[in-house]
Amino acid sequence: MILKLHQGLKGDGLQVSISQLCAWFGVARRSVYYRPTKALPRVNPAFAEPIRKMIEEQPSFGDRTVAWLPGLNKNTVQRSFQLKGWQVRKRAIG
Repeated sequence: MILKLHQGLKGDGLQVSISQLCAWFGVARRSVYYRPTKALPRVNPAFAEPIRKMIEEQPSFGDRTVAWLPGLNKNTVQRSFQLKGWQVRKRAIG
């Protein structure tokens, strides 16, 4: 927003610094120049496919069992569950 405003004022012939605009609007200069650098988390399809198949075949298996049977890391399986939004159905009791 501040950068667009700065460009608009520059186009109109007014020279106002970005720091002055930030002071007027009460915005930190750091937030004007901030660019996110971290990539979004992704699930490796090589891990996701066997996990998904196992969940469909045996819906009562938990994440530990799903990790142990194919020999995957438990943390990788838990992370895949979290990112994909998969949940294990609970067994009926009684």
